[in-house]
Amino acid sequence: MMMPTLSERKSGMAKTYIALDAEFFWDKNLYKLHQAMDPDSNRHAVAVKRVMAAAAFQFTIDDEGRVSTGEIGSWCERDWVDEAGVVTKVFDYLRANDDKPIITYGGLATDVPILLHASIAHGLRLPPQLLDQPGRKGPRPHLDLGLMMKGGGRTWTHLSQLLLRMGVPFDLVAAKSSVPRPASDGAWRNLRDHVELDCLLLAIAKIGWLVAQGMNGLRLEPAIVTLVEGFLRRRPDHGLAGELRAFVGSLHGKIAEGFDNAA
Repeated sequence: MMMPTLSERKSGMAKTYIALDAEFFWDKNLYKLHQAMDPDSNRHAVAVKRVMAAAAFQFTIDDEGRVSTGEIGSWCERDWVDEAGVVTKVFDYLRANDDKPIITYGGLATDVPILLHASIAHGLRLPPQLLDQPGRKGPRPHLDLGLMMKGGGRTWTHLSQLLLRMGVPFDLVAAKSSVPRPASDGAWRNLRDHVELDCLLLAIAKIGWLVAQGMNGLRLEPAIVTLVEGFLRRRPDHGLAGELRAFVGSLHGKIAEGFDNAA
């Protein structure tokens, strides 16, 4: 299993991460062309997926294990016309935060290749976190938590499985399922809620991994409370705000119970 990076372990320094998630749809025209070349294939290759929405959620951990949250950004086709518009905004955001590493879950297998295809197709320059730089030294600009969980083994853990194991309520985890391409304003709002929630859930999983790796002063339940409460301050009208508040309430109860037992 991979150990935390040097910048994650180095004391006296706060570390800010960007949890990044994107949602895709199958391009039927590209798929038909794919089948025309290979009629026997029914495989929905990564190359026939297009980006329809993306989101980013910033959070920071200092050298004493204190967690704070930053801004949430999200972009979808409804507001930015098409894939090129969405990906341009995502890349601009990452370039404006080029000192912060991004976190994905399984991103090296899916998100990054699709974003790369989009950048090539639309003539867009990749942000520093996604550039291919052989021999790169220093902190990694992209952390694939799914790959870090796998380590040197053969078993892949789905993010939903990990979250359930961590006690995240089923209603929040179940919302991670892929969503169809929206056909109404309400559906686009739901997609925005969906992709932003995925970023929060990814941040929660990253916290759990860092606690397991022994990051100084970091405690699981209080850290998750900070993440969720920070998310809700910025998205009080989120479609699952009620479920998120109930989750925070249960964590506060667990923390209080721990204090009572210690006393």
